[in-house]
Amino acid sequence: MAADDQRTAEEALRASEARLRHIVEHAQDLIYYCDVDGRFTYVNPAASRVMQYAERELLGRHFLTLVRPDYRAAAAALYTRQIQERVPNTYFEFPAVTKSGEVVWVGQHVQLVYAGDRIDAVHAIARDITRQKDAEEKLKKSEARYRSLIQGAAYGIFRTSDDGTILDANPALARMLGYDSVDELMTRKIIDVYESPSERAAIFERHRGQTPENLSIDVKWRRKDATTITVHLTARIVQDLEGARSFEGIAEDITARRALEEQLRQAQKMEAVGRLARGIAHDFNNVLAAILGCSDLLALHLPQDDPARTDADEIRRAAERGAALTRQLMTFSRSQALEPQRLDLAAVVPQLTSLLRTLAGANVKVHVHVPGSAVPVMIEPGQFEQVMLNLVVNARDAMPDGGSISIDVSTITLDDEAALRVSGVRPGAYARIAVRDTGAGIDADAQAHIFEPFFTTKDPSKGTGLGLSIVYGIAREAHGAVTFSTAPNAGTTFEVWLPLVGG
Repeated sequence: MAADDQRTAEEALRASEARLRHIVEHAQDLIYYCDVDGRFTYVNPAASRVMQYAERELLGRHFLTLVRPDYRAAAAALYTRQIQERVPNTYFEFPAVTKSGEVVWVGQHVQLVYAGDRIDAVHAIARDITRQKDAEEKLKKSEARYRSLIQGAAYGIFRTSDDGTILDANPALARMLGYDSVDELMTRKIIDVYESPSERAAIFERHRGQTPENLSIDVKWRRKDATTITVHLTARIVQDLEGARSFEGIAEDITARRALEEQLRQAQKMEAVGRLARGIAHDFNNVLAAILGCSDLLALHLPQDDPARTDADEIRRAAERGAALTRQLMTFSRSQALEPQRLDLAAVVPQLTSLLRTLAGANVKVHVHVPGSAVPVMIEPGQFEQVMLNLVVNARDAMPDGGSISIDVSTITLDDEAALRVSGVRPGAYARIAVRDTGAGIDADAQAHIFEPFFTTKDPSKGTGLGLSIVYGIAREAHGAVTFSTAPNAGTTFEVWLPLVGG
């Protein structure tokens, strides 16, 4: 009975060994043993097939000879450390070189084999991962191209979470917003760059319940230095598999384009108004000529003591006031022949101070500041005087309860970007005459019409609405421009820009 049991156990063992050998011999993975020196003591058929060596060619061969040279040092270091530190299992991916010179990527698990307490061998199971590596390499190249496209884009590209955390951004967005790096920008939330924080929330909320779609909108953003820019935002709300929503956008700084568009609209509007004013002035002059002629004839036929002569004189004075009005219209519409001269504003403006203070009145203080060096421009002297008178009168009327007017003359050089903020001028050196009052400011509705003829917020008895339009026309005729800035209860500053001329 004991002999039968032993025979049965031996048969079971042989059957188990046969099954295991069948599994190893027919496995698709590479299975092999190496001694502690790293030489093959067993390889399965898959190892021979993949490496293109016969079994007898591999047995006794050092495994490092199959590793591509640039990976041998790393492989040797890993497996030396595994044996020295008795690490039970390691995994390593490396390129192997077949007998024909073909490169095969291998992902390999190595285990230590013990004989008692002594490491007797190493056992490895490896898999051909060449196709996986090729796919990973293609993915890396695709990601590199994508990253290069994003990083090198001229427009700002970003992605944010639902709560406004910036998850990713490219350098163009950081530059657009005035930050030194993307990392610095990502310390802020996207809501921080909106001029109005509620604007971003309103945009996001408006599209929250909708199917993800592209939206296109112009928004106001605030740079790091607190300056405001206009941005055209093209974006969409996306939802991942877990249901989390994020916001992906492309931002284009259109501040300069908007400035140019506004300059064009303003120029077209003022040109149309100028043509209308010119036509009215010419036709009105013809009517006034007839009135003046008839009033003169009427006065000639009336005795000096005739009461009707007073009426004839009044008719003439009214016609002359009308003629003065047409001259202002012609100045605005550039219909008059001008004789510009070289004026030094540093000398001319102080000469006008007495007249300007008289115009301003007793309850308005006038302060004049000019540079110590010459500020030469080309402009008709009478027209420059008219510019100063109109601006001071306009400032005075903005402060019925009194205040102060500051007149500053300076020189400044406008680069390409700065010139865009001054409607109608080219980059270059300019004289700037700033007339600043401490009045109530100009309301938003009036600002769009401030230079239009006959537009006025004053009582009809106190102004015709031609003062600022005359200033605009004179500055434009001198190849300059007029700008203004205002704020509620913080006064208004008008700036006249005239090109500097050489000595």
